[in-house]
Amino acid sequence: MNSMERIGAVLSGGVPDRRPFTLTLSLYGARLAGVSAVDYFADPALYAAGQKAVVDLCEPDIVFGPFALALEAEAYGALVERFSDAPPLVKNPAFKSALDIESITRPEPESDPRLRFLVDSVRAVVQDQHGTRPVAAPITAPCDLPVLLLGMDQWLETLLFKPELAAQWGRLATEHFEALATAYFTAGASFLVSPVMLANPAIIHPELADRTILPILKDAFGRSPGPIVFHHGGNRLSRSLDQVKDLPNIAGFVVDERDALAVSRRTLGAAPLLLGNLSGPHFAHRHPADIANRTVQILRDREADVNFILASSNADIPYDTDPDCVVAVRRAVEAF
Repeated sequence: MNSMERIGAVLSGGVPDRRPFTLTLSLYGARLAGVSAVDYFADPALYAAGQKAVVDLCEPDIVFGPFALALEAEAYGALVERFSDAPPLVKNPAFKSALDIESITRPEPESDPRLRFLVDSVRAVVQDQHGTRPVAAPITAPCDLPVLLLGMDQWLETLLFKPELAAQWGRLATEHFEALATAYFTAGASFLVSPVMLANPAIIHPELADRTILPILKDAFGRSPGPIVFHHGGNRLSRSLDQVKDLPNIAGFVVDERDALAVSRRTLGAAPLLLGNLSGPHFAHRHPADIANRTVQILRDREADVNFILASSNADIPYDTDPDCVVAVRRAVEAF
């Protein structure tokens, strides 16, 4: 089986030849290609070359488009800082006031250079893989885009005290999500990956989320032309899965390393994909043997779970990670 067939077997209820796995190696492609992340997150050809190097190193069953959500904010005018060994990050939001919504012209994926880079990189990776591997396209959650454009404090204040203004921002974020999602699927993405922060009770009270955040997610996700994987966004997710598990077009959930996989599966039921449970950022600080042991423990825990995909969680695997740590996962999966 190739990776596309392996993932297809899981989705269709079949039996793959081995457990599928993936690692968030969007950034790591720059390390393997021997280029600065500044250049890598600006050139689709360089990005695709990095992902080809990822496949050559560890043969993951899913590869990724750029995990560079800050570029979506930069398209609106946010100040973005670039690094040689990390993805770009928002330094200053695009707007000083939520009232600026009246003057915003939404950038289009076909014309804005930042959004074109994201979409063209997905297209380049899809073409390079020749249909042998699913390509996942990371995308900012519609409830979180205003955080990148306004800052957390101002977005929360708008949600709490200015519902009509919050609705305008919600519409902008939903339209942005729909347009970029459509462009990604047109480019050949198999599914979207959306890290969702503001739906989590670690950040926002569940009652406020029910009233303000979940309607935005329901509307935007419902407009997606294809499946979405709900990413935990850096927070534990298992205790709040009940709140989000029935959102439209959700194919699966990536949970945090701290989440109990058994609890997550009980909450979700048998059908949705469950992905995890190795912390990506910790790869740079763990030994290959430790990572291999953790991989085996997870595989044993999920041995009877036919809809489980071993994956790294949280943010990208760091640039300075020892390649042996990455290869250790593949070898542990194959040996298991």
